[in-house]
Amino acid sequence: MVKSYLKGIVLSFIFIILTFQNINAKRNSLSDNISDKITPSYNILNFRQWTKAGITNRPATPRKTVAIKPTDPIQKAIKILSKSGGGILVLGPGEYILRNTIRLESNVTLRGCHKDSVLLSVKLHGFHFSTGKPRQSALLIRNKHWVGIENLTIKYTDADFEPLDKDSMTAPWDKAVFHQPELRDTSLFVEHIWIDHSKNCWVTNCNLLWTGSDPIRITNSKHITCSYNFIDRSYNKNDGGMGYYNIINSKYVLVFNETIKRIRHLSIQKGSKFNVICNNYLEVDINFHDGDKGYNLIEGNTICIPEWHSWHCFQHGDPNQHKPPGKMNVLFNNDALYKNRTREYCEKGIVYLMNNSWDGSKIRQTDWKLPDNFHFYKSKN
Repeated sequence: MVKSYLKGIVLSFIFIILTFQNINAKRNSLSDNISDKITPSYNILNFRQWTKAGITNRPATPRKTVAIKPTDPIQKAIKILSKSGGGILVLGPGEYILRNTIRLESNVTLRGCHKDSVLLSVKLHGFHFSTGKPRQSALLIRNKHWVGIENLTIKYTDADFEPLDKDSMTAPWDKAVFHQPELRDTSLFVEHIWIDHSKNCWVTNCNLLWTGSDPIRITNSKHITCSYNFIDRSYNKNDGGMGYYNIINSKYVLVFNETIKRIRHLSIQKGSKFNVICNNYLEVDINFHDGDKGYNLIEGNTICIPEWHSWHCFQHGDPNQHKPPGKMNVLFNNDALYKNRTREYCEKGIVYLMNNSWDGSKIRQTDWKLPDNFHFYKSKN
């Protein structure tokens, strides 16, 4: 009798343990597939943050639509639409001259009827931040939410010369492209799009051409989506912090299916965390430039570095000027070709980490065990 009673207790105890383990296994299903021999402090919960990258669900309520033509003032139309509760401002075909910054408002989407027929012609002027003068941008989103920029071409048009770069991937390296200042006109420091202290904003299906400095600058923001944009050329991309696709002190930024060419870097830096760079085509390096906070994901990108570019596919900043990358910056299933000679850190199914110290190799290979056809990030688009 006693033996049967004790046997029942033991079996119940085993059942409880197995049930708890099963629940815990489901809760941490991803961690079952990963074995990290490099970082004992590995925490799978941080990786789950990547599912939050990009904008959250857009409002489902119907939105007012207003259409304008090139002779109508954009800024005035944005203000009127904002005061009425927001909506979509549709730009008809033609060239819209921008001599002053367009300041977007919450709950307003700026949408071209088609990106190949709507041109925002940028004719602002600005100067390098070292002069103490404020940064300039063609489009500014500051302290806003639910702002969209869609189906537009934005191009700097107030210089009578082209940006200095090369037309061919195999053109020889030229110091002047990235390491000598643009002296033909020193007033071209104008960003195309600057998103600052904002949330749930997006830029999609735009051409961002011949920018004065940064084509996209994202600072102190979260839940930003940039997708299906074509970015090409910058006037100012020499040493000194210019010509970047720039993510600064921002979280949950999703850069997805972008084409980025002939600028200096795609840069993640200064406190940025939980950002996802996924399925893009790049002819520039991805650069953990200066003291990001780690846990950024670089997955499924195609990177082709031209002969005349000055950096490898994955980079960090200069130890004499910058802070090292944060911990747990993951590189996974990228196709990275350096100057048509060497494939870099792109063996399929292998997880690589940016070294978060100046000591040792720049990038480390892990022995994490992942299932076949695994993806850290699955597109919500």
